[in-house]
This record gives sequence, structure tokens and C-alpha cells, in this order.
Amino acid sequence: MLYATDSRNISRPEQTIFFALVGANNNGHDYVCELYERGVRHFVVSERRKEFGTLHHAEFRYVADTLEALQSEAACYRASLDGIEVVGITGSNGKTIVKEWISQLGGQEAGIYRSPRSYNSQVGVPLSLLSIPAEDCCIALIEAGMSRPGEMQRIEAMIRPEVGVFTHLGDAHSENFPTLAAKLREKALLFKGCRTIITRAGYAAQLKEILDNDIPGNNIEFFTWAEDDTDGCNATEWDAQVKVQSPIIQDNSRRVEILSTANGLWTRFGMTIPFADDASFENCMTAVTYLLYKGMSSDVIAVRAAELQPVAMRMEIREGINGCTLIKDYYNSDPASFALALATLKSYNTDAPKGSARDSQRRAVVLSDFIDVDSSGSGLYSQIAEQLAAADVSLFIGIGPELHAHRELFSRIRTTRFYEDTSAFLAHERRNTFYDMILLLKGARKFHFEDIGAFLSKQSHTTVLEVDLDALAHNFHLYRRQVPKGTRIAVMVKAFSYGAGAGEIAAQLQYCGADYLMVAYTDEGVELRRKGITTPIGVMNPEPESLSQIIEYSLEPEIYSLDMLHKFEAEVAGLGMENYPVHIKLNTGMNRSGLDMQDLAELLGFLSGRRTLVIRSLFSHLAAADDPAEDDFTLGQIMRFEQMSGIVQSDFDYPILRHILNSAGIERFPQFAFDMVRAGIGVYGIGGLDGLKPISSFKTHIASIRDVAPGQTIGYGRHGKITRPSRIAVIPVGYADGLDRHLSRGVGEMYIRCSDSPTGFRAPIIGNICMDATMLDVTDIPASVGDEVEIFGHHIPVTELARKLDTIPYEILTSIAPRVKRVYYKE
Repeated sequence: MLYATDSRNISRPEQTIFFALVGANNNGHDYVCELYERGVRHFVVSERRKEFGTLHHAEFRYVADTLEALQSEAACYRASLDGIEVVGITGSNGKTIVKEWISQLGGQEAGIYRSPRSYNSQVGVPLSLLSIPAEDCCIALIEAGMSRPGEMQRIEAMIRPEVGVFTHLGDAHSENFPTLAAKLREKALLFKGCRTIITRAGYAAQLKEILDNDIPGNNIEFFTWAEDDTDGCNATEWDAQVKVQSPIIQDNSRRVEILSTANGLWTRFGMTIPFADDASFENCMTAVTYLLYKGMSSDVIAVRAAELQPVAMRMEIREGINGCTLIKDYYNSDPASFALALATLKSYNTDAPKGSARDSQRRAVVLSDFIDVDSSGSGLYSQIAEQLAAADVSLFIGIGPELHAHRELFSRIRTTRFYEDTSAFLAHERRNTFYDMILLLKGARKFHFEDIGAFLSKQSHTTVLEVDLDALAHNFHLYRRQVPKGTRIAVMVKAFSYGAGAGEIAAQLQYCGADYLMVAYTDEGVELRRKGITTPIGVMNPEPESLSQIIEYSLEPEIYSLDMLHKFEAEVAGLGMENYPVHIKLNTGMNRSGLDMQDLAELLGFLSGRRTLVIRSLFSHLAAADDPAEDDFTLGQIMRFEQMSGIVQSDFDYPILRHILNSAGIERFPQFAFDMVRAGIGVYGIGGLDGLKPISSFKTHIASIRDVAPGQTIGYGRHGKITRPSRIAVIPVGYADGLDRHLSRGVGEMYIRCSDSPTGFRAPIIGNICMDATMLDVTDIPASVGDEVEIFGHHIPVTELARKLDTIPYEILTSIAPRVKRVYYKE
């Protein structure tokens, strides 16, 4: 059987048991009937709903807590796994990378299963355990993550690892722990039943002290690695079994000499790690140490280490050629991760109405052979073919000798093509044959699918705005928790979703359960409808000439004046329509637009007896909700709104939604949520609410670096004066991309992630910002051509730029030019 908690990630419904988890923002019981229609017949639930009684062919198991039931099921299955070494991997950083690199270094012959993606949570761990194959598996690598006290104890009870791997102790997820030592003690709980722990020698002493205190007389052994500049036979503080000597960093790689022993006999071998940074070095050595502990040949490890591939930590959704959308997932290559990726493809345009632009996008998949699993025979690829057919994939391209050999299994798919390798694909395919598709690219690393991604990507400016869809969802739910249960939420997606991009942002908010999406102008709403958005859309500034389009695309206009009321009613009446929804804006003190108190009598008189329009909501704008000094004015606005909306509501026998709170209002006055709130800039990560995450990062790369002598100048107007021998980096972004020229001459800085350093550095802007280029002073920074540069994001908050420019974050976000490619990603 297969196990699922997410209604989107079900590829074989007849074989799936669905656990209806109840969370803060979603209730799995709401999807039971829908899943039944899709063929799911096995459900684990904690709520007894009347509609479940109509699902006559379904099997229900009723439990007190569905999450506990899922975890119990996983623990029982784990206990039944004989002959499989279960390895628990934890740490602040590097868990996923170490897991993937152990798999890459171990190869197929090692019989390694690893948990998909970053499945390391209270839900992810049981799903990972339940996916361990009972046959053809020798080692199961299971990630274990936690963010607060008490979580690791529950995870350990499920995994019960025989071998533990500790990667790194850092600040990630530290907000719920007073000190790093407290966090380490929580993580150490994973190892209490282990026979051996693999880690860096520096962590061993701390872990041993914790475990000796918690489990006196334990027999846990440590197999560790350490950097050692001595002769190699001398013990380090923790007598490391693997010692690294004489690291040489050059050409973005690191050459090391290694001394290792598993039985008291030391062996020496050289190894090249194709990454120069310290984090990759540490992760690689932890993975190598585990395989040396397992007795793997140092010669094999050395060969495979040189070919290590970077681990893509996220799935990316990018704009492709000819109206295509690319879902790029080169993360790992196994059937479980493919099922997850295919679920994303299926869900991308599920809600697109027939005839919309997104509905016309055909689903296509480019897939390589699976090399990390035993893919011999036709069984595996028969299942893949069934999943593709069920997902309504119209084009399938298989790459690799195994898929080529089993091509007859894919006859149910409308169009198929097969190639022995990626080079053959690139030699025979033509870019103009790919149009209006949603393309999933899923390939094992040896097939170099990044070349296919480049082939199918829209060629554009190298500067990008990265948008974190997971952070968007997190922020949305954060605001939802601020208001009383049942309060509706409208989200502002005007101005290209504050610069983040309209369609993708709206699609994510639609999935999150936003009740309304609000745009400024009609054409913005039309664009969302064409992209398949079905959520109600309100138009805040409807132009008189666009009223027919509003009706054609089922948009709901704001009525901000009596004149607009008359015009829109006439448009609706002329089409013979009734009960068309409108939103009446009331002026309570903003004095920009809206009906005043003296206009209400005419409003009510005009609508009396008319059936053309129905008032969907009454709303107003707060002028200064974020300013405590203006709280008396804000409360006055709210009282005035309550009075005016009460007058209007009393004249109608149907309920009318009321809303006045913006993001700052939700944060500071949630008691006045009324029936709905309007979340704006806060959902994009800017506001006073604790826990908000920025969703946008404006990034580029260093295009060139030049040495400049004292006395010379940089840029237009010669305002960049050089007073010492300097290194000047040029980045391909300027004011035509939305970079404000007032950041010139040292006012602004940018954050450079240097490839030759584990940390990043701030570099000041020197001289004037140009139309398409900006210069940075990197004299004191180990910067290289190609290094990533953050203009704003996680290291330089957009609020910092706003302060320097004496403006507001809105202006900066909405100034990012359309030519800057938006790249969307999610974990």
C-alpha cells in the first residue's frame, strides 16, 4: 500500500491509504469526498462526518489523532524491517546534502534508500519510513529535523536508527532554543539507541557527554573525521578514524589527502572534492566517513567524490520558450520523488477553466532512466507509464537506455519520443516544437538535465527576482491565524503582485485558500482569469471603459462613487443580468475615494427594488493603521465604518461582508476583523508580525572584475574616485531593471556570496548606477566572476533600501522591471 497526507500527491489512488491530518490551516477531512471520486478507498480519519456515510465502497479507520496513527503505523513498519540498516541523519544544516552525497558515493550497488527531498518533519519522517522497500534495500537513510523541544523524541521512536550521522551545529531553526547547547541536546535524542555515530571529531565530545549523562553505561561508539596537520598516526583529541591533511584549494575545488582506518591499519589516499567552500567540504567528509565506516573502497570513493554533483534543494518553476512553463526538478532520481514531481505537474493547472490559457497548456514530461534504484525489468516502467497516463500527459520524452528499451510500455500516451542520452535529445529536438506546454524535467544527474533546462528556458536577462512560494504560503497562514476563525481573507495581488509576478502568486494563494484576490485595474484581473485563476477577483479601480470586460471575465468591481454605480448598473442591466456582485467603498477619513455619509441615502434609494446588483461587501481604507501616534484617528475610522456599514446593511435582507483591516490593521487591531480582512504587503514578507518571511530576492551575478589604479574614476560623471589600488566588479543590473539611482556613490550596498569563502560580504556601490550596469568596490572581498550578488533579499532587507531612499518598500518592489525574469521555487 501507499500512504498519503496531501490530496495533491496521489498517483495510484486505488493503492493509497489517505490519512486526514488536521492542521492549523488545513483539514484533510475536507478532501475525503473529492479523493473518493478520484478512486481512493482507504481512509484514516478522526472526524465522523455525515457525508462519509454516502461513500459506500470506502473503508474508514477511525482514530483519536490521525498524525499519531500515521506515526504509529510508521513505527510498526520500521520494527518489521529485518536486515536493513536504518541510518538517522540530523544536524542544523547539511542533512539533505549529506544524505544525497552518501547515495551518490555509494552507488546503486550499495542498495541505498533515502527519504525523499527534505522529508524530515513529524509528517515527513513517517512517510519516508513507510516508503522503505522491504526488498532490495540494505541501507535506509532517514533525515530527522526538528524546530522545537519535544519533537525529536517522537521522531526517534519512529526511526530507531542503528547508526547516527550528525552533520553540523548552526543557527538554523534556533528560535525555540535558548542556546546552541540546548538545541544539540535535543538533536542528540535521535542517537540514544545507536551503536555508532558518524560525525566530525569536534562534535563527538559534546555528543558523548550528553549521551553519557542521559544513558549511563551506554556502548555507543564514535567513528569520526578531523582535519589534522600532523603526521597522521598521531591521535586527535577524539582519535578520529579519518584524518584530512594538506587541503589545497584551487579552481573551485579542494584537493585533500586522507588517512583512514576501520581496523587499526591506516591507509592513505588522495581525493578531489569539486567544491571549494567549507560547507561542502564538511558535508562531503561526513558522507565519505560514513562509507569508510561501511568498508567501502577508498579508490572507489576517490573516483566518485571527484564526480559529486551539487544538490538542488528546491524545485524551480520557470518561464520557458514559446509560452511553456518549466518545472525543473533534478533533485534526486527515484520513483518516490518522481511521484511528487508529477503531482506538482498535475496540480499546476487543475483549477484552470476550460478554454483559459493555462487550460490550453498541455502536460509534458521529460524523464531519464532511474539509476539509483534497481530498474531492471518492465515492472517499474510499467508503473511510471500508468502514472503518466493517469496524469493526462500528452507528450513523454524518455532519455536513457532503459526507457528506450521499454518504450512499448508508453503506448497509451499520445506522443512519445525516446533517446539514448541527453546529447541525442539536443541533437534531434527543435525548440519550435515546444509551445504552450507545462514541462516537467526530471532527470538523474548523470544525464545533465541542466542542458535540457537551458535548451527549453526563455533566453533573457541574467538578473532574476527569486520568489519563494513556500514563504508566501507561510505568511498567508500567519495572517490567517491572527483573525478569528471563519474570517475571510482577501489578498492584494495588484501591481503584478507587488512586483513578484501575477499568475504564479495568485495560483499559490488560490491553493492556500484565499477567499478573494484584489487587483487595481481590470486588465490585471483579466490576466489572472486567462491564467486559470477561479478565486473571486475584486477590481479596486475599475475604469469606465472596461466595464464590459469586468462582466465578461466575472470580475467584481469596487463602486467608489455614485457616478460609477449608475454606469455599472446600466452595463449590467443592458445585458439583462441580475444579482451581479459589487463592492461598495465607504470613505471614513482617507479622503481618496468612496461614498460619504451623505451619499448613503442616494445609494439605498437607487438600489431599492433593483435586482441588477447585489452588494457583496462594504469596505473602507485605513489611512495610518501602522502608526501608533494615529491610533485615535484609526479607531475613529473603524467606528465610522461600523456606523455607515450598519446603515446600509439594515436596508437589505441578505448578509453583506464588511472589511476595513489592511496588513497593519490585522497585526494591531484584529478585534475589528469584521467578516473579512485584506492582507497586502505583509503576505509578501514585510510588516510587524513576528515570523514573517521575505518572499522576494533580487539577484544577479558578477559579470567582470577589473583592477583600477589610484587617481582613476568609475562610471558616468567620474563620481567614483579611486584612492587606493582597487578591484571593481561590474554587475549586469541598472536603473532600467528597477535599481534606484539614488543608491549610487556608496549609499547602497550589495551582498556577494563568494565562491571562495563560506561567508558572504557586503560591497558598496561605487560611482553612478548606469542603465544596465552597476559597479561594486570588492577590493577587500575575495570575489570572483560569476559569484552571486543579492541586491535585496535575506541578507539585505528591502526595508533597509527603503530607509536609505526615504521611501516605502512598496515602491522598491513594484519598480522591478518586467525584463527581470521571475523565478519561482518551493521545497
